[in-house]
Amino acid sequence: MKTPTFISSFSLKLPLLAALCIAFQGATLTGCSTHSALMVEQVEEQTSHQQKIQKVMDALKITESRVAVAKSNNVDIYSPNQMAAAKEALAEARRYTERFQADPENVNRSISLFFGDTMGDKALSLIARANEALDQAEDNKQQADAIFADANENFIWLKKFQAPVNFRYEYEDLEYTQRYLIEYVADGNLEAARQGLPRLLKEQHALEIAAAQRFYLHSLSQKIQRQEGGVVDRYASLSYSAAIGALNRANNVIAANTRDEAAIEQAKADAEFSFAVANAVAADMQNLTKMDRQELERWLILLQAKLFEIGRHIGASDVRDHKLMQQLQLLTDASATHNDNAQQVEQIAEASNPPDQPAIDASAPLTEEAAISQRMNQLEQTLGDQIKALSEQLRSMKSANKNAQATPAYEIPDTAPAPKRKALFGN
Repeated sequence: MKTPTFISSFSLKLPLLAALCIAFQGATLTGCSTHSALMVEQVEEQTSHQQKIQKVMDALKITESRVAVAKSNNVDIYSPNQMAAAKEALAEARRYTERFQADPENVNRSISLFFGDTMGDKALSLIARANEALDQAEDNKQQADAIFADANENFIWLKKFQAPVNFRYEYEDLEYTQRYLIEYVADGNLEAARQGLPRLLKEQHALEIAAAQRFYLHSLSQKIQRQEGGVVDRYASLSYSAAIGALNRANNVIAANTRDEAAIEQAKADAEFSFAVANAVAADMQNLTKMDRQELERWLILLQAKLFEIGRHIGASDVRDHKLMQQLQLLTDASATHNDNAQQVEQIAEASNPPDQPAIDASAPLTEEAAISQRMNQLEQTLGDQIKALSEQLRSMKSANKNAQATPAYEIPDTAPAPKRKALFGN
């Protein structure tokens, strides 16, 4: 008879506990693995969101800068529709970026509930559309620059001559005409723009002449016009007419070339001087008309005294025994002779002091006889030049004296003997 064996309950529980431990450990490890994978997936998703957001923001920033540069280059003037389309697309893209900047997950969310592009893709698509519009706008600008190069330069000169201020409506009409032609370029109709260009250039040139004439000569024109019928016109009509003629010549110079500033300034200075002469003549004429016979005689005597003083400075003899116009002519001739004599004196001085002779080569020294001969030749040449210059001076002086003696003397009554007039240059 077998004796029954008793198994402890504790020994039965050990395998169960081990199995439970193994099961718990497996469950725990499985849970940890699932959680780690989820964390990795979340990190990757967040990184993807940030990268796409950054991509959109970079593209938006670059395109907005491009729009600003295009506006500063007046691209919107030549391509208003394309620039407007680019700005509209960028504004819509900016609204999407604001949404996924507030919630980064929006960058990969669909713009509709069930289908469609994500917000990030939509923003990039809008930015690409803006760049396409900018490309077309800049291309239109380049073509317009080539077509309207002369017209644009004309507008620069018109502004310099203050046409927008002094000829406001005419200037605005020209701007409107150019904008009308620019619309042809924006629409791709370049031939129509070229056909309308000659008329624009012609009208610009006409306005540029008027604006330049006002710019340079308006003040002088006003001064001359105010003297019409005034003191200058009444007392110096010939000089006043000469001033008007000088003003007309200045206007003609401007009409010939509005951009030749040197010629215009010279013509303007001539007109101003001519008007100043007219004023001076008018002042003298006004004073003369107020003089009686004795005052007029005193004035003539004073004038003769001034002419005599001038004659003394140039070495002329006293010519006050001639009529006033004869005195002026004699003094003019004497001044010319005086200038010629001064030049001859300078020539004689230069001849008496010849430039240094070139140095003699030491390797081939001259003999004493050759050196003396060379020096004699130099002296003879110098002396010959001096004699020639003196002979020319004497001939000039004799000719001047002969001309002065041939001038008719001042006519006086036969009851008194005619005074013997001295030569122009007394000895």
